[in-house]
Amino acid sequence: TRNHLKRSAQREAILDAFAKAGHHVSVEDLLKIVRRRHPEVGRTTIYRTLKLFQDAGLASELLLGGEARFEPTWNRDHHDHFVCVSCGEIFEFQSPEIERLQEEIAAGIGFRVEGHRHHILGRCRRCVAKPPREARARPAAR
Repeated sequence: TRNHLKRSAQREAILDAFAKAGHHVSVEDLLKIVRRRHPEVGRTTIYRTLKLFQDAGLASELLLGGEARFEPTWNRDHHDHFVCVSCGEIFEFQSPEIERLQEEIAAGIGFRVEGHRHHILGRCRRCVAKPPREARARPAAR
């Protein structure tokens, strides 16, 4: 293929599922989708195939809270991420101002940027609105 990957029915099924699944997919997410049509495909095959896609420039890996998430890299503009440490939700954003500042800072120290990943950790609106566990009403002891 164009990205120097051997073609196989399993890889094509994984690529198809990956393309349709959206962004920030875990191996488990993809496993559930692929197994609907290919029950013989295992977790290791999914992971290895996603790593091959990453090596071929078709996917990008995000390590969040010890879990690998993958997103397609084709037809995508550069973007950064807000990651909720409570529920795991990922919000993409673009900021020309942040990009400009990074370049200015790098130029000021003689550093040539070749790429970056920007993840900002915090809590999303829903999780901020939830009362802390300690403050939640507990059922009365009987």
